[in-house]
Amino acid sequence: MNSKTQTGIAGTVRGRLIRGLGATALGPVVTAIIQLGTVPLLLHAWGAAKYGDWLLLSAVPSYLGLSDMGFGTASGSDMTMRVAAGDREGAVRTFQSSWALLTSVSIAMLLMASATVWWIPWQRWLKLSSVSSLQAATIMIILGTYVVVGQQNNVAESGYRCDGNFATGIFWLMILRLVETVLATVVALLGGSLLSVALAYLAIRSLGSLAYSLLLRHKSPWLRFGMRHARLQTVKQMAAPALGFMAIPMGDALTLQGFTVLIGALLGPVAVVAFSTLRTLSRVSLQLMIAVAHTLWPELSAAFGAGKISLARRLHRHAIQAALGLSVLGGLLLWLAGPFVYHIWIRNAVTFDAACFHVLVLAAIANALWYTSSVVPMSTNVHHRIAFAYLAGTSISLGLAYVLIHALGIVGAALALLLINASMLWLVLQTALRQVQDTLREFIVAMFTLAPFERAWRQASEA
Repeated sequence: MNSKTQTGIAGTVRGRLIRGLGATALGPVVTAIIQLGTVPLLLHAWGAAKYGDWLLLSAVPSYLGLSDMGFGTASGSDMTMRVAAGDREGAVRTFQSSWALLTSVSIAMLLMASATVWWIPWQRWLKLSSVSSLQAATIMIILGTYVVVGQQNNVAESGYRCDGNFATGIFWLMILRLVETVLATVVALLGGSLLSVALAYLAIRSLGSLAYSLLLRHKSPWLRFGMRHARLQTVKQMAAPALGFMAIPMGDALTLQGFTVLIGALLGPVAVVAFSTLRTLSRVSLQLMIAVAHTLWPELSAAFGAGKISLARRLHRHAIQAALGLSVLGGLLLWLAGPFVYHIWIRNAVTFDAACFHVLVLAAIANALWYTSSVVPMSTNVHHRIAFAYLAGTSISLGLAYVLIHALGIVGAALALLLINASMLWLVLQTALRQVQDTLREFIVAMFTLAPFERAWRQASEA
């Protein structure tokens, strides 16, 4: 391959990365608006106790998101590698097989939930203060339907990603998140109940998901929803990586919603608000690194699909450099300015717990680093070991949090989160380095060496 061709390829990759990063950069902005903007507004509209009820009720239906069994995410990596290798027919098989399985399973899970949710004493179990068990069940079913509808976007996004339209797909998903949150918050401010807000989320998500699928049809006419090309053999081939992807959101659910439910059951709704707001503020810089990692994902899949290991190695190094610099800088700023920002944001609705916040900041830094590195194995669907290790670790951390909360309150929960994220950092980094054929010594030098000096060091080593 001549230098002109190499330059063209690099330019294409660079252009997609820039566009993708520009689109995913909306992610932290939208998340900040959602998390930092809605919290004080909903606290004002509902009060701490009722807002705590909303956090608890919205946490439980999120587990329905696991009903896609990871096939939505696994299909994105598989399809991107296939398109990079010139196999569009295989990409269509993967697309339709994943869609057929996800749709049937998610609907079945929602029907099962609808048949059982009415018989559970939610008010007593979750210590709800503003809704009855029947009202809680109704809200959960609506939010569960919202989750299931949103799962359709997981498969549609894989279509955008595989055909070089990652930036477009991510941009409109972010816009949908923003619109539904703003309009639902307006409903709350106008005096709407928890049920009214849940219905607003469902209506807007349904319309937005339909428009998202129609746009994919326009951008990539060769990709169609349906079951004509769905194959059981394709489902079986993707089962292992899909289960790995299912383990990751299960672990996330344990660290996010699981901790929320645990703290609510042990300490009550006000403690839930305190811990959730502290964790939200501590993870502000993490949202940026998640955006960087997701931008890198399709390019890594394409690089591995085309057999370009050296390109994958460079992408991984640059991503970790960005994660290290941004997460440490962001963590330091939050450490110093966190109390002031929290006071302005929450306005004394709950008390700022400095010890809990500092531990959560350290956990967020470790989380940013290991998540960025985890995109390497996830981009090629060989992430099984780290995924199930994460699920096991989060299960242990939830049990540890149960013990520590009794002794330390919400600080104990923060310590449990720090432990799992620190452990995952070492495991994931080792896995990624092996896959991109990098050594720990060269990787560390690359992390802390500017590019010109890095080239000089390599030339000296070879001499």
